[in-house]
Amino acid sequence: MKNKLSFINRQGGFILPYVLFIVAIVLLVLTTKVNMYKNDIHIANNHIEQLEIETLLQMGRAKFVDEFSLETAKETGKKTYTFPPGIVKITYTRINEMEYQLLFQISTEGKSYSNVSTLLLPNSNKTDIESLTE
Repeated sequence: MKNKLSFINRQGGFILPYVLFIVAIVLLVLTTKVNMYKNDIHIANNHIEQLEIETLLQMGRAKFVDEFSLETAKETGKKTYTFPPGIVKITYTRINEMEYQLLFQISTEGKSYSNVSTLLLPNSNKTDIESLTE
């Protein structure tokens, strides 16, 4: 006579709760991974936007330094530069004879950003571009 297992003969079922538990865990892991992927995409987009803003800041500062002249500079003034990724508005204020405070207002398609920095002008014996930037 064959020995039959008791859980196979009962009608209450053994396999269904086991399968439901496995399916629930698989769905939980899948949902978590999808949310992590969405967050990674959001973080990557923010990082790309930050790189564009930093690039615009450097481009605007370099163009301002190239065009800036002590002879024609006023106490305060504004310059606006348009680049393909966005617009840079620079407001400058004279602090002392050789130092200007620069307020950068950068706007791209998605975001706006403001930054304040200082421009130190070179001494009369130093004229290279590295001395103009911090």
